Amino acid sequence: MTSSGGSGPRRTGRERAAEARRQQAAADRRRKQLIVGGVVVAIVALAVLIGVLVQHNQSNSNKNARNAYGAGQPFAAPSGVVPSPGSASDPGAIVYGKAGAKVTVEVDEDVRCPFCKEAESFFGATNKEYADAGKIQVHYRLVDLIDRNGGGQGSLVGGSTLACAADVGQAEFIAFHDLIYTNQPNETNDAYGSVDTMLNLASQVPNLRSATFDQCARSGKYAQWIKDNYNWLSKKLGGSVGTPDIYIDGTPFTLKDPNAVPGTQQTADYKAALDAAVAKQG
Repeated sequence: MTSSGGSGPRRTGRERAAEARRQQAAADRRRKQLIVGGVVVAIVALAVLIGVLVQHNQSNSNKNARNAYGAGQPFAAPSGVVPSPGSASDPGAIVYGKAGAKVTVEVDEDVRCPFCKEAESFFGATNKEYADAGKIQVHYRLVDLIDRNGGGQGSLVGGSTLACAADVGQAEFIAFHDLIYTNQPNETNDAYGSVDTMLNLASQVPNLRSATFDQCARSGKYAQWIKDNYNWLSKKLGGSVGTPDIYIDGTPFTLKDPNAVPGTQQTADYKAALDAAVAKQG
């Protein structure tokens, strides 16, 4: 049926009712979509909030554990550090090598630092060879850089446990030192923050483990020494701490990108620098 005056077809009551139902259904769908969208947004926001809270709580937990390690212990330096005795203002370095060596190599390092592991792989064997031959004396200063920048306590616990090895002897210290870098976990893995992990690793070094050594590690006897060495290095470098730092008789020797300078070439360059320093001292 059409209406007069050409105004178009007239819809029946049934058609109008059907159209109203379609419009209502469409409105219901939009309303459901808005509700679902709102719920999704709320869930995402809640998940983000939970993640932030978990991270915050984990960070606080890590910080509390780090602060607790060695808490209440007076400042103490490992056996044989130079300068001696160590102090909070200059905690001193652990010595490897013979007393008569005329050349000093200073190594500032962090047991969690991946670049320190790289430097050890390039220069560690040379340091031991030259030190054992009486050509150089190596001074190791251990710091907690990675803990401070990335959280955790592996630098502190691992470094302090390594420092305990210096009380046992040079041979045990350097063997444990090498083992720590050989087994170093990824920088983001705080495995060295566990005293048990460090003690299990120390068990691989002959004559290192004892009740005295274990107590030294568990008590955090040298935790403050590690922290004060960081402060000493920060002051020396004007607040910009990076590891490793290597000095041959006070002259910096820089670890380079192995993609630009292969490790074999860096080892050769390092030996040449040592040889020149030894020749200069006569």
